[in-house]
Amino acid sequence: MPECRGYPRLSELVRSCPGGASVKVFTDPCPTPELLEERIRGADTVLHFFHAPPLAAEALLAERPRRVVVAGPHGGPDISLLQRAGIEVYDTPGLAADSVAEFAITLLLMLAHRIPSAVGAAGDIPAAGRELTGKTLGIVGWGRIGSRTARLAQGIGMRVAAWSPSLDEETARAAGVRRLPLDTLLGGVDAVSLHLRQAPGTRQLIDARRLALLGSGTLLVNTARAGLLDMAELRRRLAAGLVGGVALDVAEVEPLPPDDPLRTDPRVLATPHMAWMTDEAVVRFLTAALAFATTGRDTGTVRRVA
Repeated sequence: MPECRGYPRLSELVRSCPGGASVKVFTDPCPTPELLEERIRGADTVLHFFHAPPLAAEALLAERPRRVVVAGPHGGPDISLLQRAGIEVYDTPGLAADSVAEFAITLLLMLAHRIPSAVGAAGDIPAAGRELTGKTLGIVGWGRIGSRTARLAQGIGMRVAAWSPSLDEETARAAGVRRLPLDTLLGGVDAVSLHLRQAPGTRQLIDARRLALLGSGTLLVNTARAGLLDMAELRRRLAAGLVGGVALDVAEVEPLPPDDPLRTDPRVLATPHMAWMTDEAVVRFLTAALAFATTGRDTGTVRRVA
């Protein structure tokens, strides 16, 4: 593990996982490709934590380990480049679904009850919040995270509607949600939570036209990817008072620049890409990656990145 950074206690958690004692861990920064080459020299497998700085492709191509195993979803060097060099890349996606779903509902509750504006205002007359019981949440993206978020929302008494390219009527019915066309969903719910992967087909899926479909009081939560939204239009609509409230755990530039209006708008709750950040999720990532890296056995949580 050439750079054990990106999460508090990461080195400690590596050591505590089965197989962790057999991993050579570097806890200090690895700022140059040359140092990375030195650290991975002779390694059969390079273990990379997805939130650490990306591995330099030139170092991997120079040293040619047999495989790279990412603890978490892949987000590193060009896969086709490594494949042509015979380097296999594996990741462990989807293991933070519970953490992200809980965080999405937490953000939604904080928006609805106006908690961000009330923090530090003890003794002042607070602005009234709103109950979510009986309201409708629209889920955009029905995967592991979207489906878990729906169940949590139902648990606090919300109705749920959903849209996803992969969602069929039978699955929606079994989950107790209404399957709606995307435009219909956006125009008819009290809150929206985004749970799609970013891909060419989802880039700015929620564009200016679709943002205009949201009611002036609709709450919007994004714990997925900033690229799903037309962020310039979102800022414009916030400035014009056309958005009820927004919670963003992702942004085009992270961290947000100090002068970004999203930092100071009272209707915005911005968090630093931390929805996945729980010890439980990190242990799942590491356990799956270490098991595969040290034994070659896939327990069903490892995926070869194509």
